[in-house]
Amino acid sequence: MLYSQDKKTLILEAADNLFHRYGYAKTSLDDIAKEAGMGKGTIYYHFESKEDIFFGVVEQYAERYEKIIRDSVDAATGFVEKFTTLIELPLKLTYKHAPLADALKNLPGNYLQKLQDFRNLHKQGVIDLLGEVIDEGYKQNLITVTIPAEKLVSIIFNWILMGDSNITIKDPNAFIAKAEAEQEWFIQLILYGILKRGETE
Repeated sequence: MLYSQDKKTLILEAADNLFHRYGYAKTSLDDIAKEAGMGKGTIYYHFESKEDIFFGVVEQYAERYEKIIRDSVDAATGFVEKFTTLIELPLKLTYKHAPLADALKNLPGNYLQKLQDFRNLHKQGVIDLLGEVIDEGYKQNLITVTIPAEKLVSIIFNWILMGDSNITIKDPNAFIAKAEAEQEWFIQLILYGILKRGETE
């Protein structure tokens, strides 16, 4: 079992290197097999296709990102530093590995639902962490807006972290409905901010 896992890890590492070096579209299964130092048959033993390998790479990054973000927020001191870390870090990590986003344009249509299921699974970790930080801000009486905590989390995740940005492509009506439902809270957030004046912790 350990040997099998080692082979799978080698394949994912090879694919990750090639996706960054040449892009997803220009990387073939033959290239991945050569980079990993194994036969193409071994690749097919672990993965059905290049798309499956891509999702394996993305899943590794998602798990790594969640850990980096969680550890960084836990290490931060005070509400402001924790909140700032949680807003800034996801964008930095995504930008650092932007070449992987190239693959999304080339995935077959039947993978779109799989991609959405994957997003839903892994975005929950960020939502939960954001909720913890926001709740702490309310408990410390640092947040001045009267937005309910769950609404504040939703607004920050959807419109600042762009956690559901794909909704504009998938379903414009759903995008409009969500915007209308949250625009009153969003306006309050823009006009009055989050922190009480003079509070820095």
